[in-house]
Amino acid sequence: MSSAYMERPPQRYRLNMQVLADELEANHVSIQFYCRSEEATLNGVRFYHPDEPLSPSYVYLLSQADQGRDFRAREQVNFVVLGDVSLDDFSFTSSVIEILSPLESRELYNLLQDIFEKYAVWDEQLQWALQSEKPLEQMLTASRGIFENPMFIHDTDFYVLSCPRWVEGMLQWEKEPRTGRDMVPLDLINEFKIDQEYLSTLKAKRVTMFSSAIRGYRILFSNLWNQDRYDGRILVDELERPFRKSDYLHLEHLARLVTLCLQRQKLFWLSLGSDIDQFFTQMLEGEGYDPHAVQDYLRYLQWNREDKYLILKIAPDREDYSAMTPAGLFGYIESQIPESRALLFHQNIAVIVNLTAGDTAAATVLSSLAYILREGLFKMGVSTELGSFLDIHDGFVQASIALEYGKKSSSMLWYYHFESYALRFLLDCARKELHPHLLGSEKLRKLKEYDRENNTELYHTLEVYLRLERNVVQTSKALFIHRSTLFYRLARIQKIVELNFEDELERLYLELSYELDRLSET
Repeated sequence: MSSAYMERPPQRYRLNMQVLADELEANHVSIQFYCRSEEATLNGVRFYHPDEPLSPSYVYLLSQADQGRDFRAREQVNFVVLGDVSLDDFSFTSSVIEILSPLESRELYNLLQDIFEKYAVWDEQLQWALQSEKPLEQMLTASRGIFENPMFIHDTDFYVLSCPRWVEGMLQWEKEPRTGRDMVPLDLINEFKIDQEYLSTLKAKRVTMFSSAIRGYRILFSNLWNQDRYDGRILVDELERPFRKSDYLHLEHLARLVTLCLQRQKLFWLSLGSDIDQFFTQMLEGEGYDPHAVQDYLRYLQWNREDKYLILKIAPDREDYSAMTPAGLFGYIESQIPESRALLFHQNIAVIVNLTAGDTAAATVLSSLAYILREGLFKMGVSTELGSFLDIHDGFVQASIALEYGKKSSSMLWYYHFESYALRFLLDCARKELHPHLLGSEKLRKLKEYDRENNTELYHTLEVYLRLERNVVQTSKALFIHRSTLFYRLARIQKIVELNFEDELERLYLELSYELDRLSET
C-alpha cells in the first residue's frame, strides 16, 4: 500500500434522501417521499431547533409542533416530518420524507440513526478491505447486506476477478483451459458481441441497469474506468430482492473503491497473459525485481513465495528443426501440469511449475510431458526442486545446464535432471580456472609416475578401493588379487604419498581428481 494512499483515504460515504426513504420502507415504515435532489450530502440526523443553524450535511427531524413553520429560505436542507406536510413551506431544493406510520419522535430518530450507522460500518469495512490480502472478495462480502443480491466482478476479457457467493440462477462459470481461471461462458460472450444493448453499455460512465432480455433477470452494473480506458465491470444480479433506487448510489461508491483497489494494489491486468509472461521473463532473467510487485503477482496466481517450484527448459532435439511453434504448445503443457506457466524464453520454452499449489510431484510432471517430448522431437532440462519463487532464475540456469550436458551425453532419455550432471558441471567450471593437471591431487600424479617407473598398478588399485568405499573383499574381487596383495599395495601407497583414509574430505578430493583425469582423457 503506497504512502500516497494512506495520506489521502477515500472520502467518507454520504447518503441521500433516497437511501433513507428506501431503508424506512424496508423497515415497514409507511412514508410519502418528495424527492427534490439526489445529491448525497448526508452524514447524520438531528432534531430541528429553531435557534440552531441548519446544514446540508444533516437531515432534520420535524415534530408536529414544527408544522406550519416557514422553511423556504433553508435551501438544500432536507427534512423528515412526523405528520402532515405542506410542500409550500419548504424550498424547492429541499427533499422531504413524510412519515405516515404512527411513530414517536424518539423511535424515528433511533431508526434514522441506525440507518446512518449501517452505512458507516459498511464504508469502514470497505476501507479495511483495501488493505487486506483479498480486497475484492472482502469488498463484495461486506456488501452482501447492502445489496442483498449476488455480485461479481469481471475484467475486459470476462475473467472473473471475484465472486464470493454463487446462487442458483447465476451464470455457471467456465474454466479457461490455458489458465484454469473462471470466466463468463464463451457462448454468452459471443452473444454480447452482437447484442446492441450490451454494446451500448460499454460506454456507460454511471451505474446502469441491464434489462432481463438475455439472462431473464435484471442486472445493475458499473463499468470500471481507468481514466478513459474500460477495465471491466462490477455487477449485481436481481435474484434475491428487487432493486431499489438507492442501489445506484451504493454501487457508485463501491465501484469507486474497487477501481481504487485495482489501481493501488495492481491486482488488475488488461492483458493477463502478456503482463504475467513479462513478469516471469524478468524473474527468469534474474533482473532486479520489486518485492511488492512479486507479492502482488503471486497473490493473483494464488501462489506463495515459499512454495516448492520446478523449472523446465524445453528445446528442439535438432538444430535444423524449423517447425517449432512453441506458442501452440503452451496450452497443452499447462493443461497437463497443474499450476504451471509456459512461455517463450530465448527461443526455447520455459515452464515454471508450482509443485505445492498443484499438489503434484516432480516425477508426475515429467511423465505427463513424455508424449509431447517424444512425438514433438524435443528434449528437456529439469532443475532441482526449489524452495522459493525467488530462486527461479537459478532454477532455469540449472535446467539449461542439464539440457546442454544431457544432449551431449549418450543418454536415450528425453529429459535430463540437473543433479545427474551437476558434478560434471562443477568440474568443468573448475577446469576453466586451472588446467586439470594442476587441479587434481598431486598424490595421484605421484602414484601415476611411480607406476610408470616400476610397472605397478597402485593408481588403479586406489581408484577401485575408493569407488567401492574401502571394502577390502569387494576390491580384491574386482582386481582379481588376494586380500594380502591388496593390503600390501595399500601399504605401499601409504608409504609413497601418505594418505589418510579416515579423512572424508581427502577421500572426496581424491575421487574428484580421478573424475578430472577421466574427463581429460575424453
